[in-house]
Amino acid sequence: MILGAITDTARAGLRLQRIGYVFMRSGVWGMLSELGFEMGKRGLVLTRLGRPKTRPLDSVFGRQLAHTFVELGPTFIKLGQMLASRRDIVGEPVADELRCLFDSVPPIPFRKIRRILESELGRKTVKKNFSAIETKALGSASLAQTHRATLTNKEDVILKVQKPGVEKIVRADLFILEGLARSVHILLPKLQLLALFQDFKQATLREIDYREEAKNIDRFLKNNSSVFTKSSVAFPNYVPELTTAHVITLEPMHGVKLSTLKKGTTVARKAAAKSLEAILEQIFDHGFFHADPHAGNLFFLEDSGGIGFIDLGLVGQLEPDDKRRFLKVLFAILKRDRRGLAKSLYALGQASPKTDPARFEAKVDKLLNDVKAQGLDKTSVESMVSRLLTIARSEGIFIPNRYVMLLRSCLIIEGVAKELDPGLSIAAVATPIVARSLFKSFNPLRLFRRS
Repeated sequence: MILGAITDTARAGLRLQRIGYVFMRSGVWGMLSELGFEMGKRGLVLTRLGRPKTRPLDSVFGRQLAHTFVELGPTFIKLGQMLASRRDIVGEPVADELRCLFDSVPPIPFRKIRRILESELGRKTVKKNFSAIETKALGSASLAQTHRATLTNKEDVILKVQKPGVEKIVRADLFILEGLARSVHILLPKLQLLALFQDFKQATLREIDYREEAKNIDRFLKNNSSVFTKSSVAFPNYVPELTTAHVITLEPMHGVKLSTLKKGTTVARKAAAKSLEAILEQIFDHGFFHADPHAGNLFFLEDSGGIGFIDLGLVGQLEPDDKRRFLKVLFAILKRDRRGLAKSLYALGQASPKTDPARFEAKVDKLLNDVKAQGLDKTSVESMVSRLLTIARSEGIFIPNRYVMLLRSCLIIEGVAKELDPGLSIAAVATPIVARSLFKSFNPLRLFRRS
């Protein structure tokens, strides 16, 4: 164990040098210096407070940061993807530039993938179970690469293989980033970045273990096996004996990717409504949902008219109390109860000793006045959510990441649905699902009682 700890520390030290070099070469280092950051023994450390003197956090910074994250690899790409959904932290210009991190990355040579396969499954097992594996990658992301394959029983499958060295790099990066998060937390506890990082760390560690994805598939299949499930959905089965921490063998999804559908067509409109319905049901009925439902991860199943989901490593989970709290927020919005909305939002998070409930309520009230003046139809839901999170953060209210993941999932699927069918009524699809969840969660008559 001692030798392992020494090796891990040495690896983290070398990785830290690499991170510092890339940040300086890309020009991001200079911008971070203006913000008060310096390189410490365990990573970037905030050494002075105050606003930047010359360059603000803007789109130029965001563009350079995105390029830097790509060069630094999987952990930083994942970090950038998370920050892209947290406009309340990095601002809209930076978040917009970080969206490019959701794009695919160039594939690595198949010989490296083959080496991982044989290392994980064993050379004899690979030879015995696979009659053919396509050398051309089907898809490539920051963590993994997929290839079509055929089993010896003639069954077609998809091989998802983690790229070489990913786990070691990710663990070293998380060690370094945790040092940065702890340093910032000491100086600026109000930002609550340490809690945010811990959520990111746990989610990332689960994503690099494909046995966790297999467990997620099992749970999705179980949740959707009920006769009371309204949406028609499908999830890929996997082959347990050909699945390890770094390899998962999946059945292919037979359908059309939503990203390839033509906007406004009959098929696109059906897919829009069904995909939105499926995600909302996962959230409000099951409390277990796909946290990255972009158009590339969803298929329209023409035979059944349902939706198929792939890439199930990143999921969100809500406890019954979580759902009740969030439903109170939605109900306050439906009732146009401003005080109730502020109160329910306040209860959704974790307040600090310095939080002023009255001031928080006033800021929420001002936001709703702005939305009313602008017109709800002209208000971006994403912008409104971002402002709500910014208000909460400014008042020292920490919104747990499970709620942020829920909001992010809703925003992503809303964007997908609107892209396929601009005329779709989100409210028409959501209302019966939310109403059903309300009746299941608690007696709705209690909500009409004023406290």
